[in-house]
Amino acid sequence: MRAYLLILPVAVLVAYSQVIVKWRTNALDQPVAQSLSAQLFKFLSDPVILSAYGAALIASFAWLYIVTKLPLATAFPAYIGVTFAMVLIGGWLFLGEPLSTAKVVAALLILSGIIIGVSSDA
Repeated sequence: MRAYLLILPVAVLVAYSQVIVKWRTNALDQPVAQSLSAQLFKFLSDPVILSAYGAALIASFAWLYIVTKLPLATAFPAYIGVTFAMVLIGGWLFLGEPLSTAKVVAALLILSGIIIGVSSDA
């Protein structure tokens, strides 16, 4: 069970990267007339977006360690579920995205399933 706690920092890094990329691309968005290469250059020259990509890169290296310690069939769903819940909360807190009862119930069901799945491995 203790090894599953290793998933939390990876989920935090990935959730951070997703929320930051959404926030900054919305803030930097220009009219559609701008070329794709100009938009890509603008996004890739933004230090905050680069920090998001750095966080995702660190998370991918940490994931390499996690898959050596845990069964993939339970580690991956736990990682996805926890990341989903964190992105849902991050989108609501930082981006003002709507948080409906259905989304909260869905996240709780996913997290409940993770707890059941992880406890069956113990």
